[in-house]
Amino acid sequence: MNGLLEILGKVGFDWHMALFSLINFLLIFYILKKLFFEKIVKSIDDRQNKIQEGVENYEKAKTELSMAELNANKLIDEAKKDANKLIEKANLKAKEQAEIQKQKTIADIEKLVSGAKISIEAQKQDMKEEIKRETVDLVIEATQKILGEKIDKKENDKFINDILKTVK
Repeated sequence: MNGLLEILGKVGFDWHMALFSLINFLLIFYILKKLFFEKIVKSIDDRQNKIQEGVENYEKAKTELSMAELNANKLIDEAKKDANKLIEKANLKAKEQAEIQKQKTIADIEKLVSGAKISIEAQKQDMKEEIKRETVDLVIEATQKILGEKIDKKENDKFINDILKTVK
């Protein structure tokens, strides 16, 4: 061992200094371990737990976001279906209203046509009556001119009635 110490002494190694340095190192290590290592390890563990908790919260939030997106898409699909049903109902209602309005318009037109036919028929009857009167007046005038005399009122009425009977 002396030989080893001599060789180490030649390179500048002093075992007294090495022993002192080792004791110094162990003393500082012991002090640091007692005072700071526990706090440092605890701080590292706390940080590691917080990071783990953050990762778990992230995963949980990610899962909840996925579920919320699925629910939102489901609600949107349901809303679209409801909207389509409402649109279909509105279209059917509009078609029904259009058909009702069409039927009402047709009935109104038929009523107008019927009224116009009645009015035309009444006008036609009035014209026939007027033509008959004018014809009678013309016949009376022609008869008076042919006979050259005036026919009195009673004869005139009797003559008109006879002519009307033959015309009808």
